[in-house]
Amino acid sequence: MIQLEQTEIRTAAVSDTPIVAHIVNEAWKTAYAGIVPQSVLDSLSDDKKAAQLRVGLERYPNMQYFLFEADGVPLGASCLHPAREDDLEGAAEFSFFYFLPQVWRHGYGTVLLRYLTQEAVKQGYRRMCCWVLEDNDRAIAFYESQGMLRDGKRQTVTIGKDLIAVRCVMDLPSKE
Repeated sequence: MIQLEQTEIRTAAVSDTPIVAHIVNEAWKTAYAGIVPQSVLDSLSDDKKAAQLRVGLERYPNMQYFLFEADGVPLGASCLHPAREDDLEGAAEFSFFYFLPQVWRHGYGTVLLRYLTQEAVKQGYRRMCCWVLEDNDRAIAFYESQGMLRDGKRQTVTIGKDLIAVRCVMDLPSKE
Protein backbone atom coordinates (compact mmCIF):
# COMPACT_ATOMS: atom_id res chain seq x y z
CA MET A 1 0.00 0.00 0.00
CA ILE A 2 1.27 3.47 -0.87
CA GLN A 3 1.28 5.86 2.07
CA LEU A 4 0.15 9.34 1.04
CA GLU A 5 1.59 11.93 3.38
CA GLN A 6 0.41 15.42 2.44
CA THR A 7 -3.35 15.96 2.51
CA GLU A 8 -5.19 19.17 1.77
CA ILE A 9 -8.83 20.18 1.61
CA ARG A 10 -9.55 23.19 -0.50
CA THR A 11 -12.56 25.04 -1.81
CA ALA A 12 -13.24 23.78 -5.32
CA ALA A 13 -13.68 26.28 -8.14
CA VAL A 14 -15.95 25.98 -11.14
CA SER A 15 -12.90 24.75 -13.06
CA ASP A 16 -12.72 21.78 -10.65
CA THR A 17 -16.21 20.50 -11.50
CA PRO A 18 -14.94 17.87 -13.98
CA ILE A 19 -12.81 16.15 -11.30
CA VAL A 20 -15.55 16.51 -8.67
CA ALA A 21 -17.96 14.91 -11.15
CA HIS A 22 -15.55 12.05 -11.79
CA ILE A 23 -15.12 11.37 -8.06
CA VAL A 24 -18.90 11.42 -7.48
CA ASN A 25 -19.63 9.11 -10.41
CA GLU A 26 -16.89 6.61 -9.54
CA ALA A 27 -18.14 6.45 -5.95
CA TRP A 28 -21.72 5.98 -7.12
CA LYS A 29 -20.77 3.01 -9.32
CA THR A 30 -19.42 1.14 -6.30
CA ALA A 31 -21.47 2.48 -3.38
CA TYR A 32 -24.83 2.09 -5.07
CA ALA A 33 -24.26 -1.20 -6.93
CA GLY A 34 -27.19 -3.41 -5.98
CA ILE A 35 -29.14 -0.42 -4.63
CA VAL A 36 -29.61 1.84 -7.64
CA PRO A 37 -30.56 0.12 -10.92
CA GLN A 38 -27.45 -0.88 -12.86
CA SER A 39 -28.80 0.89 -15.95
CA VAL A 40 -28.61 4.20 -14.04
CA LEU A 41 -25.05 3.50 -12.90
CA ASP A 42 -24.04 2.49 -16.43
CA SER A 43 -25.42 5.76 -17.82
CA LEU A 44 -23.46 8.06 -15.49
CA SER A 45 -21.58 10.73 -17.41
CA ASP A 46 -18.82 12.89 -15.98
CA ASP A 47 -19.71 15.64 -18.47
CA LYS A 48 -23.39 15.66 -17.43
CA LYS A 49 -22.50 15.61 -13.73
CA ALA A 50 -19.97 18.44 -14.18
CA ALA A 51 -22.65 20.53 -15.91
CA GLN A 52 -25.05 19.88 -12.99
CA LEU A 53 -22.36 20.87 -10.51
CA ARG A 54 -21.63 24.11 -12.38
CA VAL A 55 -25.33 24.98 -12.35
CA GLY A 56 -25.44 24.29 -8.61
CA LEU A 57 -22.60 26.72 -7.94
CA GLU A 58 -24.17 29.38 -10.17
CA ARG A 59 -27.71 28.98 -8.86
CA TYR A 60 -26.96 28.75 -5.14
CA PRO A 61 -24.58 31.43 -3.85
CA ASN A 62 -24.32 29.71 -0.44
CA MET A 63 -23.15 26.42 -2.00
CA GLN A 64 -19.50 25.49 -1.58
CA TYR A 65 -17.70 22.49 -3.04
CA PHE A 66 -14.57 21.04 -1.46
CA LEU A 67 -11.83 18.81 -2.85
CA PHE A 68 -9.81 16.45 -0.69
CA GLU A 69 -6.34 15.91 -2.14
CA ALA A 70 -3.47 13.67 -1.04
CA ASP A 71 -0.06 14.48 -2.46
CA GLY A 72 -1.83 16.79 -4.91
CA VAL A 73 -4.11 14.03 -6.22
CA PRO A 74 -7.88 14.69 -5.89
CA LEU A 75 -9.42 11.74 -4.04
CA GLY A 76 -12.61 13.06 -2.47
CA ALA A 77 -15.23 15.77 -2.78
CA SER A 78 -18.06 17.21 -0.78
CA CYS A 79 -20.22 20.29 -0.51
CA LEU A 80 -21.74 22.47 2.17
CA HIS A 81 -24.86 24.63 2.02
CA PRO A 82 -27.83 25.66 4.16
CA ALA A 83 -30.15 22.76 4.96
CA ARG A 84 -33.05 22.45 2.54
CA GLU A 85 -35.67 21.46 5.11
CA ASP A 86 -37.51 24.07 7.19
CA ASP A 87 -37.53 21.87 10.30
CA LEU A 88 -33.75 22.21 10.69
CA GLU A 89 -33.36 25.92 11.28
CA GLY A 90 -29.74 26.97 11.58
CA ALA A 91 -28.45 23.75 10.00
CA ALA A 92 -25.89 23.12 7.30
CA GLU A 93 -26.23 20.23 4.88
CA PHE A 94 -23.95 18.36 2.57
CA SER A 95 -25.72 16.80 -0.38
CA PHE A 96 -22.67 14.88 -1.55
CA PHE A 97 -19.70 13.36 0.24
CA TYR A 98 -17.68 10.92 -1.85
CA PHE A 99 -14.24 9.43 -2.29
CA LEU A 100 -12.76 7.32 -5.06
CA PRO A 101 -13.48 3.70 -4.03
CA GLN A 102 -9.80 2.70 -4.03
CA VAL A 103 -9.17 5.00 -1.03
CA TRP A 104 -12.17 4.01 1.08
CA ARG A 105 -11.34 3.01 4.64
CA HIS A 106 -8.11 5.04 4.73
CA GLY A 107 -9.47 7.53 7.30
CA TYR A 108 -9.91 10.30 4.75
CA GLY A 109 -13.67 10.49 5.27
CA THR A 110 -13.18 11.28 8.95
CA VAL A 111 -10.76 14.07 8.03
CA LEU A 112 -13.13 15.57 5.45
CA LEU A 113 -16.17 15.34 7.74
CA ARG A 114 -14.21 17.04 10.54
CA TYR A 115 -13.30 19.79 8.06
CA LEU A 116 -16.95 20.25 7.01
CA THR A 117 -17.93 20.42 10.67
CA GLN A 118 -15.37 23.17 11.31
CA GLU A 119 -16.52 25.08 8.22
CA ALA A 120 -20.16 24.83 9.32
CA VAL A 121 -19.29 26.12 12.80
CA LYS A 122 -17.29 29.02 11.30
CA GLN A 123 -20.32 29.91 9.20
CA GLY A 124 -22.52 29.99 12.30
CA TYR A 125 -24.49 26.77 11.83
CA ARG A 126 -25.71 24.92 14.91
CA ARG A 127 -26.37 21.55 13.29
CA MET A 128 -25.33 19.62 10.19
CA CYS A 129 -27.24 17.00 8.24
CA CYS A 130 -27.16 14.78 5.19
CA TRP A 131 -29.55 12.41 3.46
CA VAL A 132 -28.41 8.83 2.88
CA LEU A 133 -30.04 6.01 0.98
CA GLU A 134 -31.47 3.69 3.62
CA ASP A 135 -29.88 0.65 1.95
CA ASN A 136 -26.40 2.24 1.97
CA ASP A 137 -25.28 0.49 5.15
CA ARG A 138 -21.63 1.48 4.71
CA ALA A 139 -22.40 5.22 4.61
CA ILE A 140 -24.89 5.08 7.47
CA ALA A 141 -22.39 3.20 9.63
CA PHE A 142 -19.73 5.81 8.83
CA TYR A 143 -21.95 8.80 9.60
CA GLU A 144 -23.21 7.23 12.82
CA SER A 145 -19.63 6.49 13.89
CA GLN A 146 -18.96 10.21 13.47
CA GLY A 147 -21.96 11.28 15.57
CA MET A 148 -24.40 11.94 12.73
CA LEU A 149 -27.44 9.98 13.85
CA ARG A 150 -30.66 9.17 12.03
CA ASP A 151 -33.40 11.48 13.29
CA GLY A 152 -36.38 9.51 11.96
CA LYS A 153 -36.98 11.69 8.90
CA ARG A 154 -37.38 9.75 5.66
CA GLN A 155 -38.10 10.70 2.08
CA THR A 156 -38.63 8.88 -1.16
CA VAL A 157 -36.15 9.66 -3.91
CA THR A 158 -36.36 8.36 -7.43
CA ILE A 159 -33.10 7.15 -8.94
CA GLY A 160 -34.28 4.76 -11.61
CA LYS A 161 -36.77 3.45 -9.04
CA ASP A 162 -38.21 4.70 -5.76
CA LEU A 163 -35.74 4.50 -2.89
CA ILE A 164 -35.93 5.62 0.72
CA ALA A 165 -33.43 8.15 2.06
CA VAL A 166 -32.94 8.76 5.78
CA ARG A 167 -31.62 11.93 7.35
CA CYS A 168 -28.58 11.93 9.63
CA VAL A 169 -28.06 14.93 11.88
CA MET A 170 -25.48 16.10 14.39
CA ASP A 171 -25.33 19.05 16.74
CA LEU A 172 -22.30 21.25 16.18
CA PRO A 173 -20.09 22.76 18.86
CA SER A 174 -20.59 26.44 19.61
CA LYS A 175 -18.60 28.95 17.62
CA GLU A 176 -15.67 30.10 19.73
